[in-house]
Amino acid sequence: METHPVGDASADSAEIAEHSLAESPSETCPSPLGWAEVLESVRAQSAHWSLDVEGAVLRGQTLGQGRPLYFLNGISGNRELFCLLAWLLKDDFCCVLFDYRSRGSNTRENEYRTQPLTRSMLAKDLIAIADAQGHPTFSLFAAPFGSLIALAALMEFPVRVERVILLGGFAHRRLSLFERLLCGLGRWLPGDISRVPLRSTLQCASHQRSFPPFDATRWDFFAQNTGRTAIGDLADRASLLAEFDLRGGLSQVQQPVLLIRTENEGAISAAGQEELEGELPRASVEQMPLAGQLAYLTHPHRVARAMRSFLGGTSSEERPSCEASGLDNSAASDHKDESREP
Repeated sequence: METHPVGDASADSAEIAEHSLAESPSETCPSPLGWAEVLESVRAQSAHWSLDVEGAVLRGQTLGQGRPLYFLNGISGNRELFCLLAWLLKDDFCCVLFDYRSRGSNTRENEYRTQPLTRSMLAKDLIAIADAQGHPTFSLFAAPFGSLIALAALMEFPVRVERVILLGGFAHRRLSLFERLLCGLGRWLPGDISRVPLRSTLQCASHQRSFPPFDATRWDFFAQNTGRTAIGDLADRASLLAEFDLRGGLSQVQQPVLLIRTENEGAISAAGQEELEGELPRASVEQMPLAGQLAYLTHPHRVARAMRSFLGGTSSEERPSCEASGLDNSAASDHKDESREP
């Protein structure tokens, strides 16, 4: 589901954003990323596309050049949440961002009533997009729910996937009976999740402390983007977790997999990642303190550096003073710039 219209940003505005967001080699920490400027530039410089896959119109965009790198969303929100990370990686990789099939993308009436969403369906959507983009092989970056599709693709289409990076990944997630009942009820509720009681309170408690302290609007961007997810779509995706168990096939995965782990990940998430680390033959772990569960949005410089190192990008940088302090690169720069203002 595409919730943000494509902007008609001029070439001049894109050039200004490119200049203002470029990293200065003389600085110890990279320049802060203003999400609004980056998003405008990503929209302007991307090739936007749509693809009909078995009755669902999938929409996405492609940015940058180099080896193909696909991004898999979390359970809510759309592809634009990856705008900061894709912007930092566009010189090294051809970044492909897309939205999952949703009820609003269906061209066949009542498809979700007769054909439930499955992980195999989402994995095939990924392959169909790669075929349309002309990418015989590609690497993947997946937010927590996206690990469902990433692992399914590794097992069902092993020759297509080169490397995988999982942030908060897992191979199995057990739902309680109450959670299953909520999923069943949610499939029939209209509207988006912004109207769900206590949703904002729970979201703030889980994630807000990891966002840059001097850019409150970045949190607003995240909250508004995820809030536009339809309740029915969220319930459809959550229902997959009840049947999602790929633990038996992990030992057969031969591709390198990087697990990015952050603090405050919670006991359930920690157990899932430890299981992946123990069962995947070629798993490695990147510890990212003070980054939170949405590190691609809160600390994109650090995630991009870890990804370049793992994927073999050409623009890998070492910034030991930022890393040693445990500070978010963008937040640290925001603090530095803030102190100069009157």
